[in-house]
Amino acid sequence: QHIYDVCLGETVVPYATLDPLQAVLPVRRGDASLPADDGGVRLGGLERRMRERWQTVSGLWEQHKSRVNKLDLLGQLDYWGHLSAQLEWRQNPGDRTVRVVYARSGVPTAALLHDNCPIVDHTLFWIKCKDVQEAHYLLAIINSDTLYAAVKPLMAKGQFGARHLQKQLWKLPIPEFDGREALHGEIAAAGAAAAAGAARELGRLRADRGSDVGVRIVRRELRRWLRESAEGASVEEAVGRLLG
Repeated sequence: QHIYDVCLGETVVPYATLDPLQAVLPVRRGDASLPADDGGVRLGGLERRMRERWQTVSGLWEQHKSRVNKLDLLGQLDYWGHLSAQLEWRQNPGDRTVRVVYARSGVPTAALLHDNCPIVDHTLFWIKCKDVQEAHYLLAIINSDTLYAAVKPLMAKGQFGARHLQKQLWKLPIPEFDGREALHGEIAAAGAAAAAGAARELGRLRADRGSDVGVRIVRRELRRWLRESAEGASVEEAVGRLLG
């Protein structure tokens, strides 16, 4: 009742996701919110084994957290409402039933998640989309070399490369998707074709190298395919016209 699939940066590749990881969370599957009050998690809202686990890890958190950290474990887990917002959305996505997730560091990498999908870890950012067409529009832009060339000079440089994409990405001239705009439709169609091709390439990679092929290899091979394929060329041409 408390085991959730979780999508992390290491499970996101261009236009696709790898198998999610799993986490035990202090909320029952299907609930729309955390069983919390001002004092933390309401233990009565948890299964017995989860109550015991939560009491143990909460105690360890309080014992070992830094002195300057005023957050209890629930506050850390739901920092800025990142978890509770997802629980509410999963229960009632409204007319925005798909999400685009993108990694916060490295080469910009984005994938599409549908409504019954994993919890998104804090190493990713997520965007609710009106429909799949808007999602493919964003996928094409974020995964393109054109966008990376534009945003890379603005990104902070860390030990393992560029980071904090979210601080610079939306400073670029990326308009909100409008299906009535011909260029937006072209980009969405190019993104859909690239997503379909990436899924085929991922299937081929898994057949050749095994289903547990690593994320670095998948990202490298998918980006190589995008650079050499007609689908990738269509994305770069259309996104290039959008970003000038």
